[in-house]
Amino acid sequence: MIREATAADAPTIKRMIREAQLDPTSLKWKNFLIAEVDGDIAGIGQVKPLLGCRELGSLVVAKAHRKQGIAASLIHALEARHGYPLYLLCLAKLEAFYNQFGYRTIRWRDAPTALKIKLTPALLARPFGIRVLVMVKLA
Repeated sequence: MIREATAADAPTIKRMIREAQLDPTSLKWKNFLIAEVDGDIAGIGQVKPLLGCRELGSLVVAKAHRKQGIAASLIHALEARHGYPLYLLCLAKLEAFYNQFGYRTIRWRDAPTALKIKLTPALLARPFGIRVLVMVKLA
């Protein structure tokens, strides 16, 4: 079941983001959807409103619930709730995962300014083999 997050979910959201080592900024529970399986929080995801765009982010599925389509359910629910275009930032190794949902990699220079600013620190990690991509789904 996919549902809107409540204030009571905030500690779990923060814990899951921390454990997944994702961006801990802009974790407003009101932006999140929660996937539940048998009463347990199995996954979370949000769309962050940024200046000039919206970013799909903070997508985490608990290890015990992976490979069950929960991430796909969250992505589809977030898209239905927020519409398009939706942008996201991800590690290059996740590009194929997001491609299957219709997201396409774009060049940094074609990204909205808010995402360029957010991505700039990640560019420093490139010499260490860490590539962060900007992706978009237009419809």
